[in-house]
Amino acid sequence: GSNQTVGRVKLNWEYAYARSYQIQVSTDGSTWTTVAEEWNGDGGIDELTFSPRTARYVKIYCIQRATQYGFSLWEFEVFRN
Repeated sequence: GSNQTVGRVKLNWEYAYARSYQIQVSTDGSTWTTVAEEWNGDGGIDELTFSPRTARYVKIYCIQRATQYGFSLWEFEVFRN
């Protein structure tokens, strides 16, 4: 992989979704920067747009569950814009 410009993510949640979470990016896999946050998630499909950043790695940091189960995604897509 290599560094790319990223500016949008699309999350397709299963039943076990996050009520609150952050999208974080990194160029080295060690230092992470939060670029988007959701504090009142309702499952289904979430699209979050943020100021374009250079990143090699993108992760979701789940903070609070919305169900009794853990966290589960059908799909996690990352876009340039």
